[in-house]
Amino acid sequence: MDLSINMHISKIFFIIASILFILFHVSADVSQSNTNWEINTQGANLARTALEIAQESYPEIDIDKYLKKLDGMVKNIKTSLGDETEPEQIIKTINLVVFNELQFQYVQTGDLDSISLNRVLDTKIGNCVGLTILYLCIAEGLHLPIYGVSVPDHVFLRYDDGDFRKNIETGYEGMATPDSYYVNMPGKRISQTSIKNGYYLKNLTTNEVIANIYLNRSIIQKEKGNINAALKDVNHAIELHGNDAAAYCNRGVIYERLKDIDRALDDYNRAIVLNPDYAPTYYNRGSAYASMEIIDKAIMDYSKALSLDPNSILSYYNRGIAFKMVGRADLTIEDLNNAISLDPKFSAAYAHRGLAYAESGESEKALADFDKALELDPNNTEIYMKRGIIHADAQRFDEAIADITTFIKFIPNNAFAYYIRAKAYRGKGDIEKSLEDYGRVLELSPRMAGVYFERGQIKNQLEKPEEALVDFNTSIDLFPYNPFAYLHRGNTFKKLGKIQHALNDYLAYIKLNPNAPDGEEVKDAIEDLKNNLK
Repeated sequence: MDLSINMHISKIFFIIASILFILFHVSADVSQSNTNWEINTQGANLARTALEIAQESYPEIDIDKYLKKLDGMVKNIKTSLGDETEPEQIIKTINLVVFNELQFQYVQTGDLDSISLNRVLDTKIGNCVGLTILYLCIAEGLHLPIYGVSVPDHVFLRYDDGDFRKNIETGYEGMATPDSYYVNMPGKRISQTSIKNGYYLKNLTTNEVIANIYLNRSIIQKEKGNINAALKDVNHAIELHGNDAAAYCNRGVIYERLKDIDRALDDYNRAIVLNPDYAPTYYNRGSAYASMEIIDKAIMDYSKALSLDPNSILSYYNRGIAFKMVGRADLTIEDLNNAISLDPKFSAAYAHRGLAYAESGESEKALADFDKALELDPNNTEIYMKRGIIHADAQRFDEAIADITTFIKFIPNNAFAYYIRAKAYRGKGDIEKSLEDYGRVLELSPRMAGVYFERGQIKNQLEKPEEALVDFNTSIDLFPYNPFAYLHRGNTFKKLGKIQHALNDYLAYIKLNPNAPDGEEVKDAIEDLKNNLK
């Protein structure tokens, strides 16, 4: 459910888009302006604010030192500009200084270093947020009309003096990209209504730019498990920029982590109002519905996400699991096939497809998927359990025991694992080890009536009728409606010579199971016992 803040685009596409932009004027008017922009090297408010936010994560930083560093960069660019007033040349000069001379580099990572202005200045590495903040600080210092511009999960720059307007993509060393590219980005499309309402592709205020810092830091905190800090940051982001669907979507994920599903749904719904073409919101809302077991709505939302982003691996994966929950193993397999075709190394998809194959009676395909899942992720302990069950059902007891034993090494207190291994040992004929595992099951889960019943059978096999009787008694105390418990306890009583008790249990068996296939045989035994009591 987590969202990336970075764009995933090829450099070749940007080059082509840039050429098209130049040839066909895809962006707005590129007419020249003769405005003489005053260059001012005084410290900028955005820079101080960004550094104060960074100081919350890096308390030791000297803000004035970084402001002086920025001031030096501004002076350097001022010298390079000379008397230049043409916007195209101004942008070109800033790009050359920032990306060629100073060699600032773009990264797609979303860690604190890549968004914090101090670390961007130190390392000369930043993501879209970090480099956009840096560029805007320089522009503010030079009093240039350069603005931040946001789209879902991304921020870039725009030179806009009212006459000349050009986008600047920090991800590709200041290369221009048309608005139309961002509108139709797969999975992060922007509806025309959202653009018309001014939610995206508009020039941002300083506060709205700062909101991007808080939003991205919130995502980082969420990924680290610092949920309360993540909520605080995303609340700041929404206060400063209340029309960003991605911010509401991320806050919805945080509310889900806090088990506040109602607020999560409210935020997902708000995100959809702000941008009904934003696929991650439908995916996340679908996951929320799935957690509430409202499977029909979950499937509808996953389907909507896929209609907006046909390459959404997680939407296929989660819809496949949802289909499994409503008994449609065929549709589960189809969706997981799609997920695997998009990501052939998606271990969990193989694991769940294996389960679907197992439920469809295709055990060999199930085993092949479990094998592949473990090849990709040997630490996926659950797969050992699932594969062990398949082996046990096929009476490959040695393989079943090996898999369950591996599972137990990772998770030593799982009662069900000991139960499956107990049955495998029993099937193999290793009764003593089976008895030991049944005992371990009952240590971990002492109220499992069926396990007492099965252990009682084992004890009878080992010629321990008195101990078997204790287990049958406990089983019946816990669940007095199992006819077979009465049958086997009756057999044990009979073996011990307790005729009346055996008779009572046989009668209980017939009463609870009047259509039992061995009913006539048991009735004959009842008559024999009655005769013995005369």
